[in-house]
Amino acid sequence: MPPADRRALPAERQAAISPSRAAFVARLAGLVRQGGAVLDAACGTGKYWPALLAAGLQVTGVDASAAMLAQARRQYPQVPSRVLALQDLAELPDRFDGLLCVDALENVAPEDWPAVAAGLAAVLKAQAPAYVTVELPDGPPAPLRDQVHRWLAAAGFAVTDEADADRCWHLLLARTTDR
Repeated sequence: MPPADRRALPAERQAAISPSRAAFVARLAGLVRQGGAVLDAACGTGKYWPALLAAGLQVTGVDASAAMLAQARRQYPQVPSRVLALQDLAELPDRFDGLLCVDALENVAPEDWPAVAAGLAAVLKAQAPAYVTVELPDGPPAPLRDQVHRWLAAAGFAVTDEADADRCWHLLLARTTDR
């Protein structure tokens, strides 16, 4: 499949996903090797799975909500998934070629961020890309950004690109260390 086709979102899913999120999901899909395994952490109902599957990637989903996963499993029974909180990601035995965690990290308490960031890194192969979002609070976001950068760097991530859109901070990351 040509790279441009790998990055295209299926038309039926474009309306439900903001253009900024669609663009970052497409970029992530383009960075993961064809047939690579991607973890959707805090996957909810599997909203981004059609784009990843259409890109020829293998998807695994985890979410803390059994009800959300039940909806995802009804639509995508071929996608392996399990109930797992972000704080427990390091328990996963597999290592993935890519990861996304969209619309979830703003729900992580500050004291849990180091463990969650470490868990995100722990499930990735060295140099693997990740796409995460953090909802931007009203008011000056600088302290939040600085702290998130420190937490991600301590976990072994480098920020390769970032953008503000849709009241979210979109971050494209690369795992820089092999733990």
